Amino acid sequence: MFDGNDIEEILDFLAEEQVLHHRVDKWYWMSDAFPAHGISLRSASQENVIIIDQTNQGAEKVIGEMDRFSAMTLLHDEAIYLHEGEQYQVELLDWEEKKAFVRHVAVDYFTDANLAVQLRVLEEDENLQAPEIATFFGDVMVNAKATIFKKIKLTTFETIGSGPIHLPEEELHTNAMWIQFSPKWYESYSEKRLDAVLSGIAQLLQHIAPVFVMCDQRDLHVVPQLKSDHNNCPTIFIYDRYPGGIGLAKEVFNNFRTVIRQTADLLNNCRCSTGCPACIGTTDDDKVKQLVEQFLALLTSGYE
Repeated sequence: MFDGNDIEEILDFLAEEQVLHHRVDKWYWMSDAFPAHGISLRSASQENVIIIDQTNQGAEKVIGEMDRFSAMTLLHDEAIYLHEGEQYQVELLDWEEKKAFVRHVAVDYFTDANLAVQLRVLEEDENLQAPEIATFFGDVMVNAKATIFKKIKLTTFETIGSGPIHLPEEELHTNAMWIQFSPKWYESYSEKRLDAVLSGIAQLLQHIAPVFVMCDQRDLHVVPQLKSDHNNCPTIFIYDRYPGGIGLAKEVFNNFRTVIRQTADLLNNCRCSTGCPACIGTTDDDKVKQLVEQFLALLTSGYE
């Protein structure tokens, strides 16, 4: 904690640096730039990609910007970018200059990119223990690389094309919460089935967690790991997709009981029999949805 003398010294230092101006018994901001100008309301990242519309040659204009981490999957070459309800195709993503050149189009498909993620825990700050489960919160390092993208038809959702993405790997230091399961939960399942169960839970959390913390679905990312490097156990990570984190994963950690109950409710209220995009996603294993229900029931009861 600072005492009165410490604060006076800090204020005197800021006055010497011409950041503050002292007059009578008050201090006034006097820097050339207002602090809020350095903070983007659209992204916490300071290295955003500028989106330039070049539909009309000679009348190019900037129509938006996006953080680099999101640009890998949304602004790669040939991506379909939506702006004010209009479709734009990315003609070129200049990664070094942080510029994406787009052109207005009208097509009957959208694009979806795959992001390969490697995640490692840097530090555990908090944990919450239950008999068969533990949740943690801390700092993580995310290494992500966009690999391929698919062109998906708007009406039928069938894949009508695909292509590679040639972009370098990006590193993101952020905050995350993660769920670690006891061996009793999974030791009797095959790796394929357990992987499908973890993916199903992750899909449900990807639906629920952003709604609970009132953010865009892309602001939080859920990653299931069959065997985490951190603990050698099946683990599900939920991390902020912004440098340093902005408190979203921490909010999920603090209110995990409520989030997991709502996740179980979403699954129980879904009328499909074996899984669908609205709950756990599609799967060729008709037992996965039932197993996900059992896992969520154990999760819910474990934190009662």
